[in-house]
Amino acid sequence: MANNVLFTPQVFTRAVLMNLGGYLTVARNMSKEYSKEFGKNGAKIGDSINVNKPQRYQVTSGLAYQPQPLTNVKTTVTVDQVTGVHFEWDSIERTLSLDDIQERYAKPAAIAIAHDTNAKAAQYCAQNTFNAVGTPGTTPTAIDTYLGAGDKLVELGLPPEEELHCIVNRKMSSQYVIGNKTVFNPAGQISEMIKRGEVVDETLGYIWHRDQTIYAQTIGAQGGTPLINGAGQTTANGNNDTMTLNTRGWTASTNVLGVGDKFTVAGIYSVHPQTRQSTGDLQQFTVLATATSNGLGNAGILVAPGITPTGQYQNVTASPADGTAITVFGAAGTVSPQGLLMHRNAYAFVSVPMSDPKSGKGVEEAYQETDDETMLTLSFIRFFDGTNRIHGNRFDTLYGFATLYREMACVIAS
Repeated sequence: MANNVLFTPQVFTRAVLMNLGGYLTVARNMSKEYSKEFGKNGAKIGDSINVNKPQRYQVTSGLAYQPQPLTNVKTTVTVDQVTGVHFEWDSIERTLSLDDIQERYAKPAAIAIAHDTNAKAAQYCAQNTFNAVGTPGTTPTAIDTYLGAGDKLVELGLPPEEELHCIVNRKMSSQYVIGNKTVFNPAGQISEMIKRGEVVDETLGYIWHRDQTIYAQTIGAQGGTPLINGAGQTTANGNNDTMTLNTRGWTASTNVLGVGDKFTVAGIYSVHPQTRQSTGDLQQFTVLATATSNGLGNAGILVAPGITPTGQYQNVTASPADGTAITVFGAAGTVSPQGLLMHRNAYAFVSVPMSDPKSGKGVEEAYQETDDETMLTLSFIRFFDGTNRIHGNRFDTLYGFATLYREMACVIAS
């Protein structure tokens, strides 16, 4: 018995967390600063907080005093996602070796929870990101595509020397290696990529991650000749904002665009957030709710970002005129895995302690543990069904996502 450990909730939960963190490729690279905002009390699904974002000022010219309003721009963080692994046994040793705990129970539970959590994080980021490069339906091989993603972030205000994480699936990684094996690159780096069969860290200045749970976008039906329906459609807070954009010219009575579809509007260019000068790139928009055209072919499309052509939060060169053409990113029905290049502050991942029952009344034990690196809190409850002599066990996590600076992320279409 010397190699055995007491099979306690603490041991079990920590063993699962120890395995879990390494699999959270997307969630671990999101901001985790806001978990503490929920405090130490047990949270319930649907709990939310508003987080203030920093002010963005407009520079004045001349000696005259030109005050500008302080705008409290907020983002809402809601914990509305629950991922769990539940299982039962009719008998088990009260002590097991640590290896038994790891291999038989902890690691499989960790992998299941992590993959589900990570897939939801990847979907959230891909659907909320408006920057995009590549060609939907075609796996990129050219270095230009990946560099282009970084270019977009710098053009939209990313400070130099900031850490960027590039998250791709196996096929994207493999095609990058194949496409660049003969390109003039450091010999050691090429050798390492060929040896490992994947892109290595610090290639292009990015930290690379390979993850099969990245989201696959299915582009909407589109149809018709979509146009802006009405001039002067704007909002006040630019990249911090969303808006419903009125459009016309679609095929009537069709789900023309799905959540996460991207499009541009002719003549509407993005601007640098400080200089307000055009980047030379058309502003891209992401669809936040399924858009369905009516019998006349009109559709109101909920999009991010908002269109703000002037002021503190200017993000575009102009507002679109009535009848301006809309171009959707990718062909209708195309399935496109969505790689991600992202700064940690593009999105927030918040995990909080749940409201757990106390021991007694059928609950044998309840315990929660928080991983210091990912800030994911894992709840473990063991209960006993006396009728059937079964021990029920459940691991659960409660978490949510929020947009912070979505302009600091870019989808890499595949």
